[in-house]
Amino acid sequence: MRIAIDYTAAIRQGAGIGTYVRNLVTAILEQDQSNQYTLLTSGRPTAEHPFPNAANVRGRNIVIPDRYLNILWYRWRVPLPATLFAGQTDIYHGPDFVLPPLGRSVRKVVTVHDLAFIEHPEYAVPSLAAYLRKVVPDAIERADVIATVSQEVSRTLIAHFQAPQEKLTVVPNGVAPHFRRITDPVLLGATRNKYHLKHPLVLAVGTMEPRKNHLGLIKAFHQAQRRKHGPAMLAIAGGEGWLYEETRNLVAELQLERKVRFLGRVSELELITLYSMADVFAFPSFFEGFGIPPLEAMACGTPVITSNTSSLPEVVGDAALQVDPHNIDALSNAIQRLLDDEALREDLRQKGYEQIKHYTWAASARKMLTIYQKLYNGETVFTDMR
Repeated sequence: MRIAIDYTAAIRQGAGIGTYVRNLVTAILEQDQSNQYTLLTSGRPTAEHPFPNAANVRGRNIVIPDRYLNILWYRWRVPLPATLFAGQTDIYHGPDFVLPPLGRSVRKVVTVHDLAFIEHPEYAVPSLAAYLRKVVPDAIERADVIATVSQEVSRTLIAHFQAPQEKLTVVPNGVAPHFRRITDPVLLGATRNKYHLKHPLVLAVGTMEPRKNHLGLIKAFHQAQRRKHGPAMLAIAGGEGWLYEETRNLVAELQLERKVRFLGRVSELELITLYSMADVFAFPSFFEGFGIPPLEAMACGTPVITSNTSSLPEVVGDAALQVDPHNIDALSNAIQRLLDDEALREDLRQKGYEQIKHYTWAASARKMLTIYQKLYNGETVFTDMR
């Protein structure tokens, strides 16, 4: 088979969909040395995010900037097929919501990560939401297979777009195998000293934007840290996103500058170290199509608190405390409960180690390879595919 994959997110985005594309493609290439892959990008690979190095892979950089490609493909509907850049293609996979113009003979896979732009537009950048509302329905209609990252996303696709059940299949995110608990006191101490962290430590990971509910977490931390044996510090790792100023302003308003640390983007080794040293990991997001950080925290042995909304209960199972993300008191009480109850922390730690076994990139890659093969063979039903 000749398979083309849009690799743009993998070189442009450090987290989120970029992580999904990089890890999925890497795992696919580890299992498949016979099919031929063309990775298309709008933008040049970087030293940090290069093209994968494999004999059956070639990278193609589209010389037209993606801003103009989007205008040509999705606003003006110019019939400029992506195969003009990819060459002869049997299967095309758009792993980031969209499908460009393609010939009729090309079989098409699109991955949809969430429908926040429809279900919760208040949490989405308005320009991005408007773009997705235009391009996603078209991709869903033209795709032969719609891969979602959770059953919850599949449900919302059926509810909003009447997506045919036989075209839907779940290919979840995974946890990279190097996410494991670090116990080396030198590494732990170096990260602790670099960021001036104190215990008990609550950690949050995610871009600072309204959907991640850092405002609610800061308010909950503010309550909890005033209690006896409450948390000493809250650390937030992640870049500055849409409306991030509100988060920093709240910290100043509550006079928590000495107790809330904004770490910015951290390296993967630092992230694993932070997970390993945290006493509690909190992920009270309002809405997620999947949510990788709670699983990464579990892999590092950290007890997790997360939301009881969207896909998060499906992903974490019984291996985390679940709270209403709108309920500040419940979130604050959950933080304190974990800090006070060593047996509960250990129980969640062990359940977390079991939960992450359900989510590996190798398993997701095997399923995606099966999808490619079934499409190539002319099959049309993918419901409940194993």
